[in-house]
Amino acid sequence: MLGAVFDPSELTALVADQNHFARHITLEQLRLMGFGRVTGASSSEEAWTLLLQHNPDVVLLEWTEDGDGLDLVRRIRTSELTPNRAVSLFMLSARGAQRDVEAARQAGVDGYLRKPISGLALQRRVKKIVTRPQPFVDTPTYAGPCRRRRQDPAYQGPWRRLDDAAPGPNGPEEEVDVKVQMARARVAALQGAVGHMLTGNPQAVRDVYKALSELIAVAEEIGDQCLALGGREMARYIKAQGALGQFNNDVLQTHVSALHQLAHLPNALGAERQQVAQSLRRMVDKKLRQAGSPQR
Repeated sequence: MLGAVFDPSELTALVADQNHFARHITLEQLRLMGFGRVTGASSSEEAWTLLLQHNPDVVLLEWTEDGDGLDLVRRIRTSELTPNRAVSLFMLSARGAQRDVEAARQAGVDGYLRKPISGLALQRRVKKIVTRPQPFVDTPTYAGPCRRRRQDPAYQGPWRRLDDAAPGPNGPEEEVDVKVQMARARVAALQGAVGHMLTGNPQAVRDVYKALSELIAVAEEIGDQCLALGGREMARYIKAQGALGQFNNDVLQTHVSALHQLAHLPNALGAERQQVAQSLRRMVDKKLRQAGSPQR
C-alpha cells in the first residue's frame, strides 16, 4: 500500500487554482492523502505570497489561459526570494497536447497532471516525486528538475552535467567539452548578473560577486588558469570599488567580454589567452590607481 510507505503528515502542500470547486477537491484529496497542512490560493500572486510564508513541500499550480501558471513556475525556480527553489512542482491542466506538456516541462515542473485527477493518480505521482526527486539543475537557460529521464548507454554526444560520470576510454574530446561547457555556463551567469547590476540594482553587486566566485572556482577546478586570473581580477575590481559604491560600466562590460572571449578561445591559443588575462590585470591596476583604491 502506498500509504504504508509514504507518510506526508509532516509535509505542507499549496494548491493554486482559480476554480474554487476544483481547488477544494484537490485540497481535500491532499488531506485524505495525509498531508499535515494544505492551503489554497485563487491567483498566482496569492500563491506566491503563501509560498513565501509557508515554504510548502509540494506545490500544485493550475495552467491558466493567460500563462500565469508557467510564469509562476519560472518565478519559483529562479527567484532568490524563493524559500526552496527545488520544491516539488506540479502543473494541473485540462490541456493534454504534447506541446503543452513540453512547455510546462521547459518551465521547470516536476510533473504534469491532467484534470480531472483521481485521488489515486494524484497520490502516486506526488509520492514518486517527493520520495525520488530528480536532481535540481541550475543553468543560465533553465532551472528545475533534471530533464534527462533515462540514461542511454549508446549516447555518443558530449556530457555537460557537472555530476556526469567521467568519460570512457574514448572520451578525451568529451572531457574537454565538459570543461568548455562548465566555463561558458559560469560566464553566461556572470553576464546576466552584470546586466542587472548596470540597471542600478544594489543587490546585484552581491550577485555579481557570487557569480564571479563560482566562475573562479570552476576555472580552477578545470585547470583554466587564464580564466581564473581574469575572474580574480574582476573580483578585485568589484571588491575595491564596492566600498566606494562606484563602478565604471565600461570596465565591467570590458571584463565580461574578455571573460567570454577566454571561455571560447581554445587552449591551443595559450599565448593569446594569457595576453587577454594580463590585459585585464593592467586595466584593473590603472582604474584602481585613478580611483585611489588599494591595488592589492
